[in-house]
Amino acid sequence: MATIKKGILGGFSGKVGTVIGGNWKGVDYMRSLPKASSKAPTALQSDQRIKFAAVMAFLKPISALISKGYQAATGARTPMNAAVSYHVKNAIMGASPDFEVDTTKVIFSQGDLAGPWATIVESTLPASILFSWQDNTGTGLAEANDKAILLVYNATKSQYVSLENAANRSEGEVNLILPATFTGDEVDCWMSFSNEDGKRIATSVYIGKTTVS
Repeated sequence: MATIKKGILGGFSGKVGTVIGGNWKGVDYMRSLPKASSKAPTALQSDQRIKFAAVMAFLKPISALISKGYQAATGARTPMNAAVSYHVKNAIMGASPDFEVDTTKVIFSQGDLAGPWATIVESTLPASILFSWQDNTGTGLAEANDKAILLVYNATKSQYVSLENAANRSEGEVNLILPATFTGDEVDCWMSFSNEDGKRIATSVYIGKTTVS
């Protein structure tokens, strides 16, 4: 059942017959219900569905980070739509039907803020990773108090650890504490920056893999 929130002249939300109404970013819209197809999907369609499912499975656990990282998405696209579109096109490897996400191509944020330079990750203390980088304050829009965003993925356990506001750009390093269960596992590491109010963000960089001490 549909509801009319703005009176008879306003848009509606819900389903009426074969039409669905809704609102996105203040704009009312209507669309018809999709028609079921009796045709079997082509090989290309099947592959796209497999790729899409792989990307969604990879990104969904970090949806909050994606919402911030792709906040500049425009038009009717949500941040997650934009992220999925990028990764399906650019971050899939393998042959059908065994597609998987190429972690080296993963980008959890996109923006015009200067990203981290000369990044290094190493695990020298138990259950932690030291992230270090070159202070590039003054490059483009980069400021000393820009905040580091860290992301670690443990493929063995299919688990993420992320930390926003981890350190200021000018600090050059920060130690990220991980679950003790990560000890001995190889993990993937990424890093980005946002400005102090979080409205401007850098394109994240993939730093590499390291084994947790």
